[in-house]
Amino acid sequence: MNKVASNQLHRRIEKIKDFILVVLFFTTILLLYFFWENQPMENFQLPDIVGSQEEFETIPLEEVIVPDNIYASSGNGVYVKVYSGKRDLWQRGITEIRKFGGASSIFVGEITKEQYLDAMSGYTSVQFDLGYEVPFSQFCDYYKISRGQSFDTVEGVSTIAFSSASAESLFLVQEQKGKYYRLVADKEYTQLRTIAEEISSSANASYYSISEVMGVENTTMIPWEASVGYGALTWETERQRGDEEDVKKLAQSFFGENFDFIRRMTDTKGNVTYMYGYGQKTFITYADGSFEYKEEPNNSGSGSTTFYGALETALEYIAAHGSWSTFDDQPISLFLSRAKAVEQNKQKGYRFEFGLMAGDLPIYYDQGVPLAVEVINGQLTYYQRNLIQYDLPEVRDISVQTNAANVIASNYKAIYRLIHPEAASMVPKEAWFDEVVVGITDVRLGYFRSIDKTDGEGMQTMIPAWIVTVNNNLRIFFDINSGQMLGSRTLN
Repeated sequence: MNKVASNQLHRRIEKIKDFILVVLFFTTILLLYFFWENQPMENFQLPDIVGSQEEFETIPLEEVIVPDNIYASSGNGVYVKVYSGKRDLWQRGITEIRKFGGASSIFVGEITKEQYLDAMSGYTSVQFDLGYEVPFSQFCDYYKISRGQSFDTVEGVSTIAFSSASAESLFLVQEQKGKYYRLVADKEYTQLRTIAEEISSSANASYYSISEVMGVENTTMIPWEASVGYGALTWETERQRGDEEDVKKLAQSFFGENFDFIRRMTDTKGNVTYMYGYGQKTFITYADGSFEYKEEPNNSGSGSTTFYGALETALEYIAAHGSWSTFDDQPISLFLSRAKAVEQNKQKGYRFEFGLMAGDLPIYYDQGVPLAVEVINGQLTYYQRNLIQYDLPEVRDISVQTNAANVIASNYKAIYRLIHPEAASMVPKEAWFDEVVVGITDVRLGYFRSIDKTDGEGMQTMIPAWIVTVNNNLRIFFDINSGQMLGSRTLN
């Protein structure tokens, strides 16, 4: 009897063990499905399990918000463009603009483009061109500028300016809609005239309207003479100066501590993709040294959707994912080069692009940008990083330059074929020059970085170039020494 009871007990124990194994098996399957398909990883609150997150040092917005262009004129039709010290000048300008906001009453009126241009060119003036558009109400709130009810007339601002033609006024430009405004106070509240006079009398580069230089109707400003402190510079990607551990650390920063659940795939070109779920989160390390992260937007975003709130989110994210230094801990000086409103799945946000400087000149890529971030409804959904490192020579090497107007005139046929690749044969060549020059929307100096450009020893190089933009959507690069066309790209 004891033996029978013992056998029955043994069989029961075995059945219980089998049951537990089955339960554990199905629990494992369910947990894997839960991790890989249904739930965002954030719901598990991993930082609460593994300890507090590492603190990352971000940078204030003021460090990256610098106007794309600052121009001043003494009223003789010549503009002086600022290259160095723009950040300090902008802060001085904001201080004076804040004083203007303290006026007891301000009248807002719309003016014509011609009235605006007359005020800028025929009188002492200064223009702060941001290079992108900001909602005007948010601009005022961020910089603590008092605004009256009449300010609601202005939706956005891309340029803010002063002219002695109406010293008690400020002038605003909303470039996207082609609107110009004059804000009139009861008296002159600012010292912006002093800033304009300082810039006009400085040794910065002189610019003229294309109308004066090339004989066609175009108010875009073009440099006559400008100095470049250095010649060609060699460069490397930050990945070339780092190692695989740096890449892995960057990848881990996007997926948290549960990195073992991430799938890793390598293609024939050497690009490595890290993926969570079925593409909810994807991080790619490209063979060319760049990185790209994409995240599907969810409907639970709770961050700020304002311009400056989204920008702050972007800066914090950059600090936590790659930081404000390269893999070998070299600090990088980035500036906000472009910003535009975006929308995805009926959710709104902003795309921010950041530029790099080589000395006093910005660096332009033939493909991509140094850094780009998209913030949708307070959630970061896109991050692209393509940083390069270079060393400036200890001794300045002033480069001999061609004249920008002559470069355009010598290359107008090639430019026209880029604008109209299929219709060129249908238009008389006599009309090509005027169409090209009338369509120019920006001319400046910068460094051109091409992934295909190397010197005789195979080193990657970037060279000083004339950067010519046509119709706001085609950017063309010319060697400042030879005037030779180096390449072009379409702007998104």
